[in-house]
Amino acid sequence: MRKGKKRCVISYPTLRVIERAVNMLQNLYPTDLIEWKGSGRKQAEQAVAAARWAFQLSKGQACTMRKLAAAATLFYELITLHPLVDGNKRLATLLLGAFLIKNDLPTPKNLYKPALKIAGGEWSREDVYKWLLRAYRYYKTTKK
Repeated sequence: MRKGKKRCVISYPTLRVIERAVNMLQNLYPTDLIEWKGSGRKQAEQAVAAARWAFQLSKGQACTMRKLAAAATLFYELITLHPLVDGNKRLATLLLGAFLIKNDLPTPKNLYKPALKIAGGEWSREDVYKWLLRAYRYYKTTKK
């Protein structure tokens, strides 16, 4: 690392954190079939790996943009990989909010509408990134 240059540090959810989020959703929605599919845990780990890849791929960009790329990828992949029988959008929404907070990024007001757009095939990973970027820019302009 060059002198004077800050390192971009990011925090990702571990499988244990994801499992606790699933347990929390099971408690909140006891009548829903919120449980892991056969390879669901592996798919959740793949979503985190994809977020790490997006972060690395965006090297050279501002740290915030790299974090937003990772957040968008995690959210998108958790919904599209379907690690749970039911509750994938809820899990992705819960983890996105936690991810943004943990990485000092603002959380958009409504996380569920984009989740529905992803699940419906209306939004790509790039659309999620643009949405998070708009939310970040809005936060920066209203914070002053």
